Amino acid sequence: MESRSASVRFAVVSALGLLLNDACSDSSEGASNGAPPSTSSPGMPSAPAPAGDMGGGDVPAGTNGMTSPGNTTETPAPSLPLEPTEGTEPMGSETEPMGPDQPTDVDVPTPVPVGPCKAVGWATRVGRSGGAFDVTGGGDVAAVTVDNFGDLQQLASGAEPRVIYIDGPVGSGFRDGAGDRLDIGSNKTIVGVRPGTVLNAAVLISGDDSSNIILRNIVINGPGSDDQQSWDNINITSGAHNIWVDHCEFWDGQDGNADVIRGADNVTFTYNVFGYRGNGLHNLSNLVASSDNEPESEGKLNITLMLNHFRGADQRTPRCRYGDIHVVNNLFTTEGLNSSMGTSPGVQCRILTENNHFIGISEPIHEREGGINELRGENIFEGTRGNTAGYGGVAFEPPYAYADILLPASEVRARLDGRVGATLASPTQCDE
Repeated sequence: MESRSASVRFAVVSALGLLLNDACSDSSEGASNGAPPSTSSPGMPSAPAPAGDMGGGDVPAGTNGMTSPGNTTETPAPSLPLEPTEGTEPMGSETEPMGPDQPTDVDVPTPVPVGPCKAVGWATRVGRSGGAFDVTGGGDVAAVTVDNFGDLQQLASGAEPRVIYIDGPVGSGFRDGAGDRLDIGSNKTIVGVRPGTVLNAAVLISGDDSSNIILRNIVINGPGSDDQQSWDNINITSGAHNIWVDHCEFWDGQDGNADVIRGADNVTFTYNVFGYRGNGLHNLSNLVASSDNEPESEGKLNITLMLNHFRGADQRTPRCRYGDIHVVNNLFTTEGLNSSMGTSPGVQCRILTENNHFIGISEPIHEREGGINELRGENIFEGTRGNTAGYGGVAFEPPYAYADILLPASEVRARLDGRVGATLASPTQCDE
């Protein structure tokens, strides 16, 4: 845990409405072909097949996903960066104490506003069939800048509206269910002050009284995937709802990178990286519902995954039960690591797979009993193998507008290049 004393500094910043990096800028097409080169270390041995999903019957891992092509569409595009955003640090590195001669204010660059910066997708709805919900987080209250985990946790707790800027790195890391874990209450906006802001802590958003939350521009480096079934990098659970996670990076989660379970609802992930740097025992990234017997999740777990990059995940991109999941405009790459399956809906889960780009993935459309996976628009399957056809019938019609920001699958990779992950130059930036 951190040892340095609390120092909370108020930075009075005119809070702009946080927005999605969507149609504010035109998509550009790149010039290079094929999947990004591998990030695995030379000579790295293959790990044993990861443990299957509890109650779900995941298939064994270890295919590497590239030995024979499936339905292939070559798409010229620039290579995406292969390392975490500059400025990230390994899990467990503790921040240095501030010296007496250090400044008391953070120099936060002045952003250039380019339009509305708002959540989209399921986060903007009330339940599955209710009306609209305005995700405001802390709203227009004066921002508070923190540089240590103790102050961050104190301000993130409770329901009082707060806008919190993280001057990281903060936190002392976590492993095996111990260490720093940030518990976020309602009406919070939490944003890194610069690109690659590191939060050396897991995140927990839990309970019906945890809602209207915005989390942006942070990097969480997990301790590495293994078979301990420990903390996820971020866990949204137990009825928490109306949450927008944008421009973050979740690497090497011990259990998972980003799980939404146990009746949580109305969550949107945009411009995030869900990644692994090597073959681990549990490279199972995004789980929706943790059991086939989770009655509190019936009719809930409604999630939008838009403009994210899944990198080196063996399975669970996502693996779901119960929810209506909109998987739209995402990029899936193996980074030379094991790949066993992509999207995978099971019991009472309906996935709408729309305009995504899969590169080298094994079984990109994985079929389970009781699930529906509808393919809509143009999904590109480049160098994949295994099933690429939808199944189960029609999924659902999203109750929110998104046609004006929907990209062709052929433009997704170029759109994410340089934008995906914790790349925001300031806490109020959206996109150029």
